[in-house]
Amino acid sequence: METRFQSALEHLRASSRSRDDEAVAEVLKDLELTKVEAGKWPTGFFDELEELLKDQSFLSLKNSWNLLYFINNNWQQLSPHDQEQLRWVLAVAFDKYGDWMGAFVTSEILGEHYADEATLAILRDLGKSARLPATAAVPHGLETLARVTQQESVRGLAITQLQELQKSNSEEVRQEALISLKKLGQ
Repeated sequence: METRFQSALEHLRASSRSRDDEAVAEVLKDLELTKVEAGKWPTGFFDELEELLKDQSFLSLKNSWNLLYFINNNWQQLSPHDQEQLRWVLAVAFDKYGDWMGAFVTSEILGEHYADEATLAILRDLGKSARLPATAAVPHGLETLARVTQQESVRGLAITQLQELQKSNSEEVRQEALISLKKLGQ
């Protein structure tokens, strides 16, 4: 079974080199089935996935964002250390995906799994420094964080950041912030 995981990683790397977008989605779909059959990831597997998320060539593939879905669907496989490491990898990769869905899924993962002040700071910084169209996904992350957090102070800070994004130079960012604020009842 472990060889199937290694084979999948090799196929993902080969897809990056050959620029085969379709193969990425297929390999990750097969990998999901492999994980279901195996019950868990082999030791060191997350480290290999993390390397893919740091690889600009891989991230620039249109379907690279599917790796984020795979990781999110298998969140229970991540140790607390892996989860914390992933937070920072996601922040760096945020606007480097070949499709805007990468930033969207990243913002959702950040908001859902890291609903704290450190993530608020990450999203604030991404709202100022990320390239479009990725920046337009920041409001979704803030909305998700505000919805998920149990801390009223963190929720209030997320809403304040959304209100600040309504003043963005980008019409797209302003619109997304408005939509998120409405969903939060603001």
